[in-house]
Amino acid sequence: MLSNLKWLLFVVMLSLSGIAAFLLVLENPQSSHLVFLGWSTPQAPLSVLLVLAFLLGVAICLVLNFWLLGRMSLRVAKQQREIRDLRRQLPSQQSGTSV
Repeated sequence: MLSNLKWLLFVVMLSLSGIAAFLLVLENPQSSHLVFLGWSTPQAPLSVLLVLAFLLGVAICLVLNFWLLGRMSLRVAKQQREIRDLRRQLPSQQSGTSV
């Protein structure tokens, strides 16, 4: 029940954020250009620049998340191999200590 409520709250907040971003895009039709670390963008509507910045942020986050997920899955696989090896060693050690 609580997880459904959290999920609903998440979806509502995400929807409100999307609506706010959409309204911001509609409110800023004037042209502008950005300069970042010496790199200058061509003249474009501010809404286009904002959407491109958002999409770039999403792409960077996705790449970082997939990289971290790959590292975590490798770590889990290594730990599962260690557990399997330790379980194989356990019966031999138990039979040796029961003498």
